Formats: sequence, C-alpha cells, structure tokens
Amino acid sequence: MDSGGAGSVVGRSKWGKVRVGSRWIGAVPPAIALGILASAVLAAVVAALGLVPDYPVAAGVAVALATAPSLSALSWVLLVDRSTLEGATDRPEDSVESSWYEKAASGAFTDILLVTGLGCTALAFAPIEVEGLHALMAVILVAFASFGVRYAVQRRKG
Repeated sequence: MDSGGAGSVVGRSKWGKVRVGSRWIGAVPPAIALGILASAVLAAVVAALGLVPDYPVAAGVAVALATAPSLSALSWVLLVDRSTLEGATDRPEDSVESSWYEKAASGAFTDILLVTGLGCTALAFAPIEVEGLHALMAVILVAFASFGVRYAVQRRKG
C-alpha cells in the first residue's frame, strides 16, 4: 500500500536523492561539496594551530586530502533520504535483523550489569588494586563479547 511518502513522489536511485526546497537532486554532488568544505575547514584549523610548525600549509593540505573522502561519505550518510535508495527497506526497524539486534543488546546489558556487580563485589574483598582504565576496558570487552555471542545465537535461531 502506498503511504504517500517521499519514495512514492520521487523515483529511487542507486545513490539516493536529497530534497532541496521543492526539488529532488542526486545526493552525491552536495555530499562531495560538503565533504570538501568540511575538510578545508579542518585543514585551515590544523594550519592555524600550527600543529606542524615547520610546514603548516603542507600539513593543512595533507589533512584536507586525507579527510575529504571520509567527510564526503559522512555527508552523504547525513544528507541522503533513505526512501530514495534502491533496495532500501521501507521500515528497517521492523526487519528481522533489528529484532536480533534488540534481543542481543538487551541481553548484553543484563550481562554487563551482572558482571560489573560481581566484579565490584569481588574487588571489594580481594587484596588487589585495579586501575580504573583497566576496569573500564574489561567492561567494554564483556559488552562486545556478550553482544557478539548473543547476536550470533539469535541469527542462528533465525
């Protein structure tokens, strides 16, 4: 059933479109322009701060060349109207992958609470000292591992 959204007004394309006023244009040219502008601003900041005192202009040019592709890609992600992309799911939040993600994330959160609670209790009575950075790294590793395993299990279950 047609919802009357942007996808029904405008055709879909491989690289998507962006709305400018009342018109739709390809999303790539404005994304590239915005990416180049952002990398130029970043290059000017690097040159102005003198992070490479002997060659500030060369450092700025290097930063601009290094960041322009990534900033253009980021600009495209921020600009493109998802409903204008070929093959894009109309409601990604209703996908099976989204369901797997939600189940894995909620289970991982429970695991993190359990492990950090038990870890804090054990460390309170243990005769060892643990640096805060190491403790936080352990929590992140537990979160990554828990989420990864839970997502793989959900995916295998189908």
